[in-house]
Amino acid sequence: MAPSLGLRRGCLVLASLPILAVTAPIVALKRNAAVRRRGERLLVALSRASFGELGRVRCELDVPGRRLAEVAEGLSGVVAEAAAALALTVGCVGIVPEEEPVLVALAPLRDLVAGRVRWALGAGDAHRFPQLWVTLPSGTYLAQVVDPYVPFPVDEGVILGLLRQGRVAHALLTEVFPDPVRVRIVLSLYAPRPLLRTLFRMARKRLDVLPGWSTAR
Repeated sequence: MAPSLGLRRGCLVLASLPILAVTAPIVALKRNAAVRRRGERLLVALSRASFGELGRVRCELDVPGRRLAEVAEGLSGVVAEAAAALALTVGCVGIVPEEEPVLVALAPLRDLVAGRVRWALGAGDAHRFPQLWVTLPSGTYLAQVVDPYVPFPVDEGVILGLLRQGRVAHALLTEVFPDPVRVRIVLSLYAPRPLLRTLFRMARKRLDVLPGWSTAR
């Protein structure tokens, strides 16, 4: 007598169990690998704005916590390379809310600038605050541009005012917002519009070597 339909289905299910036992772990491993790859990605969102002869490029990076040191190294190299190319004194303004700013002036030397940027991006909670990086025209001191005894605001209008008055030649605002898993880094670069494009191309060329870039949606 031919086996019943129910018996045939039961045989098929039993026969497929060894295959499922082998393939299920493989599927799970592939799925976990895909999740890990997504978790390692560097998400970037770009926006641009014009203010007459001046322009701003804002870059928001969503960085996995375990890749922060790698990304900070890359970004510090970008800022240091630009500083060396511009050959102007670099002023660093640590913007502490409702307190006097922390002012540091640096010669435009790659290692010197890179070390300071790397420290600022990776600083712990006690030393993590927005940093304004400016290039100073020849003969200008940082304390002439930013009052060391008055709190400095994180204000785009103030930054644009420094540029329009010729008190600084270029400005970069860096902000770091960590959470338990990822870190958001916001970079806002201000400069005369033709030079802004040059600096942006320089940054992209250097940062393209970091793997895993994706455009944030």
